[in-house]
Amino acid sequence: MNIRTLTALIPVSILTAAMAVSNAQKNKKQSNAEKITANLPKSAPAKPAKARKVLVFSKTAGFRHGSIPTGVEAMKQLGKSTGAFEVTATEDDSFFEPEKLKEFDAVIFLNTTGEVFKSKEEGREDRLKKSLVDFVKSGKGLIGTHSATDTYKKWKDFNDMMGGAFAGHPWHTKIRVKNLEPNHPLNAAFSGKDFEIADEIYQFRKDTASADERRMLLSLSGEIVDKGRGNSGKEGSYPIAWLDKYGEGRIFYCSLGHRDEIYWNPDILKHYLAGIQYAIGDLDADAAPKKVTANGFLKETRNLVSK
Repeated sequence: MNIRTLTALIPVSILTAAMAVSNAQKNKKQSNAEKITANLPKSAPAKPAKARKVLVFSKTAGFRHGSIPTGVEAMKQLGKSTGAFEVTATEDDSFFEPEKLKEFDAVIFLNTTGEVFKSKEEGREDRLKKSLVDFVKSGKGLIGTHSATDTYKKWKDFNDMMGGAFAGHPWHTKIRVKNLEPNHPLNAAFSGKDFEIADEIYQFRKDTASADERRMLLSLSGEIVDKGRGNSGKEGSYPIAWLDKYGEGRIFYCSLGHRDEIYWNPDILKHYLAGIQYAIGDLDADAAPKKVTANGFLKETRNLVSK
């Protein structure tokens, strides 16, 4: 093979490979969308008081999760199929300018990471931060999935709103989840039982994610994995989901969402939908802090959701 022939073939081979990758990505996206559609809840737990608009924000300034496109698609389908809300999905932080943000009922930080409002424009970051805090305090909603707690870990107001600050993920495997509130409307998807799931499980900075300050919904039980690997020890609590109030606003957070399949798990979709409707203001739920004890986790987690 001469040099001219080889030179001509290289670009073609590169183009062919690039097209194959692109087609594979499209096929995966379509497949994931179909899986979400097949597992959507048939209805929302609450009737919207009015047409609701939700901003789904997935900008990253740190680690970027491969599950973001699947998560965004899940939120779009969840809102549309149930009529609970309409989604605007973006990674454009200009949507947090006060005049834009006020058009929404809630914001979902979907696997965001890092300092997402960072800007070269003087004063812009502080302006967007204040806009978000004012938005929530005024009575709007804030929802976080997975690495939303790995966002602005040194911004106290955000940590207080979201409820936790990421401090590592000692477990990425099948785990058993303790249903801390079997009768709570945000946990209705789990039929009063505990369940097993595979995902990356977070631990949080010890000055955050406290049951003394917010209502805990789900937690790592410790039956399958060694809780001793975590920063709170074997008897410590490792919360997975919670709700809260912030000013007049409402907060819902769930750390599940590292893996694509989380977003087509039917029970998790129902759990997220209930949490979003609570944050929007359509689903009434008790957010008062409630003491959580580690005692009895092992003996009380036998009653699992049947799959």
